[in-house]
Amino acid sequence: MPTKIIMLILLLLFGNGFCGDARAVQRAITEQTFIYKVEPTEQAPEQFEDAVRWSRKKTDLGAVSLSGGDYWMVSAVKVNRGDQRWVINVSNSIIESVDYWLIGDDNSTQYLHSGYYAPYEFLFDYGRSVEMRYGVDYWLVAKVSSRYFSSQPKLAVQDFETHKRQTDIYALMIISCLGGLLFIALYNGLIYVSIRDKAFLYYGCYVFCYLAGWALTFHLPAHLFDFHGLQLHHLFFISLPIFNILFYKHFLQLPETSPRLWRLSLLLLWLCILALPTSIFLLSHTAIIASVLIMLWITLAMVCGNICLLKGFYPARYFLLGFSCLLLPAVLILPGNLGLTPDFFDNAELATLIGGTADALLLSFALAYKIRLLSEERERHIETLEVARKNARTDKLTGLPNRFAFDEAMYEMRPQKDNVQSSKYLVIVTLEGLAQLTKRLGHREVDSLIYGVSEALKQLTVTMLPEVKVVELYRIAEGNFVIVCSPTALDSAREKVAEIQSGYLVERYSEVSIHLGFSANQDISDPRQWLRLAEQDLYNRKSEIRRALHSQSLQMQSDLEI
Repeated sequence: MPTKIIMLILLLLFGNGFCGDARAVQRAITEQTFIYKVEPTEQAPEQFEDAVRWSRKKTDLGAVSLSGGDYWMVSAVKVNRGDQRWVINVSNSIIESVDYWLIGDDNSTQYLHSGYYAPYEFLFDYGRSVEMRYGVDYWLVAKVSSRYFSSQPKLAVQDFETHKRQTDIYALMIISCLGGLLFIALYNGLIYVSIRDKAFLYYGCYVFCYLAGWALTFHLPAHLFDFHGLQLHHLFFISLPIFNILFYKHFLQLPETSPRLWRLSLLLLWLCILALPTSIFLLSHTAIIASVLIMLWITLAMVCGNICLLKGFYPARYFLLGFSCLLLPAVLILPGNLGLTPDFFDNAELATLIGGTADALLLSFALAYKIRLLSEERERHIETLEVARKNARTDKLTGLPNRFAFDEAMYEMRPQKDNVQSSKYLVIVTLEGLAQLTKRLGHREVDSLIYGVSEALKQLTVTMLPEVKVVELYRIAEGNFVIVCSPTALDSAREKVAEIQSGYLVERYSEVSIHLGFSANQDISDPRQWLRLAEQDLYNRKSEIRRALHSQSLQMQSDLEI
């Protein structure tokens, strides 16, 4: 949808240029414009009859040389309305100096000066207001002087109100586009500062060069700060391919996606770097050089975007849409800038600025889409890591947290300075006789036994009241479990172990026994000490049972002997 709106604006703008010409012809009849070379010390004619004789001695060139020079632009004009206020204007190119003479057959002569170094009368325009009367024939003579012409200049006459309204609309468009470019450049610069992704840095530099180039083209620094730097205009435009190639290197991941296209892009990048001094030392030819490099860049960028899209890089869609908005005016304008074709419409600079702003906006969408993809990929990676971490902390047989999870929990339970440590018990539960059971029934039956014991111990975490809380249950070895519980749950844990021994084990696995040992965390500075104390208590309890069984065996022997 945004792309359709942008295309519609461009088409309306082009159409507006044609319609503007039609209205001008209806209100002011302007004959063909003749272009003559200015000879040294030559002056403009002073009288209407002198202009006729003067023009007959001249040879019409048909066009100016884009490499610059001094030229006369001459046209016969007659107004067909009673309005007295009109505007004469040379447009469609950057011109350093424009001198207007309006010579009437009523012996009136009006002289006005405009150009790059002159102040505005109309925003972003070389036009000057004049008085013209109905029924009077005029010669309009304009002397244009510039070190280069960005395109073929056009001489036109328009009524004052129409011209003022049109230039105000164009000024609104220009300021809006430049403001949008400034916002996009700053926004991407701030994103680079926060995430350090070079794609945003190079894109911000690209948009800034585009902004600076068009601000100079529309003479904003000249009229706001009295700064005139004709040599800098195309310095920024030649820099556009440099930063854009560096941008799409990172954005499209071009060296990995298509090494051959990256080598071509790198070659074009170095050509642009070598061409930068031409904007200063070859000023008369820099517009032609910039036009050639920009056309090569746009073509190569479109090829790179299509290749990357075909290889499955979906953010390239916005990349291609952006360059399509830049390509539309470029295809119509750049051949005219090179002198290969006539200009297809007026306001070429404004059309290109709007197309470039649309390109910048859509490339911002491409970067935002890439950020979304990276964010989704990061979330998937985090989820994968979380699943892997959970699997690494979980015993596959019982589903209980394993020894790794237990060590983590012990580390988190270590006493902190100035923190009140809650009272807890660590209960270690162990199964004896698993080796004999394995020999008799095999590993599968042992696994079934361990799983059954774990399910019985899990009931502690379900049936306990809130005030009788089992903190956690772990399986830390083949036949070893750990229960971390509150003091009030200790008796329940002991009862559950006795229940497992007397019920589950005696009935099904008589050669297996279950034992427990426990330790409180009072005066414990190291969690490992807590576990060692519980193991020591377990060992003591098992020793007591063995001594009791041994005493019982001796007693039975003595009874038999008696």
